[in-house]
Amino acid sequence: MRKESSMLSVRKTNLGAAALLFSLAFAWNPSAQAASWSGKPAWANSPAGSGSAESVAPRRTVPSYSDSRSNLSPFAPESNNVSLAVGQVFLMGDLSNYSDSIGAEVHYSYGVSEMFAFDSSFGYSSHSDGKYSMTTLLTGLRANLSWYDKVVPYAIFGLGFYKPSLEVDSTETVSPVLFGLHLGPGVDLQLTRNLFFGAGLTFHDIFGSSQKLASGKLQSMGGTYTTFLIHAGVTF
Repeated sequence: MRKESSMLSVRKTNLGAAALLFSLAFAWNPSAQAASWSGKPAWANSPAGSGSAESVAPRRTVPSYSDSRSNLSPFAPESNNVSLAVGQVFLMGDLSNYSDSIGAEVHYSYGVSEMFAFDSSFGYSSHSDGKYSMTTLLTGLRANLSWYDKVVPYAIFGLGFYKPSLEVDSTETVSPVLFGLHLGPGVDLQLTRNLFFGAGLTFHDIFGSSQKLASGKLQSMGGTYTTFLIHAGVTF
């Protein structure tokens, strides 16, 4: 009887040790803890050093205002993000008659939730020594596609106003206000708790319109173009 009890005790000890080793292996396995689409973003963590049960509490979909302020991070819920973007503007279709050039935009984003943000921008570019230029005022939706460490891939989609300016001759310029849409992917890297850097590729489609010139001729306006811009910004 004593022998059987001893063997049973040894088995329980071995099982406990095996369970402990398995738990440690899982805890230190990088692939088991790799961030993914459904992983918790950095801004959803509780303040460092809390050490209480609250630090492991389930993620809340929308943190309270005080929590989001104490864990401020680029594109976090309730964050304000302002950035300056500069890059190349590639004219397409009928607009390709004019040269590509450098363009600039000012962006503002407000974090609505962990996944979505309101996005807006004001941009300008000039082509072929000013014979054609473009001013834009756009709004849309930004979707954070994933969170991996401090890298956030995203996609944007929106609508807005486009004001192309075409110099017909030295005495006449056509500059209507048109409507259009834009969409494209991008990626952001969090540099610090308040600074970020990234790049985006955006396709623009300006809904066509015909403008009557002084000569009576109809001038077609609108078209498509693509921008590839790099940006740097601040979160507050």
